[in-house]
Amino acid sequence: MLVWVKLKDLAYQTSSTIYSLKKGLLSDYLTYELRNPSIPMTLVSAPF
Repeated sequence: MLVWVKLKDLAYQTSSTIYSLKKGLLSDYLTYELRNPSIPMTLVSAPF
């Protein structure tokens, strides 16, 4: 609930909607994680 109130305040300050603000934040986070993964991945080759 507290996060929703914070998003509502930020949306009001930036003259946008909560949903567009949330979408932008999630998009930024996904882009950052794809470029700099917080959990390293290891590729494993399957035997044929």
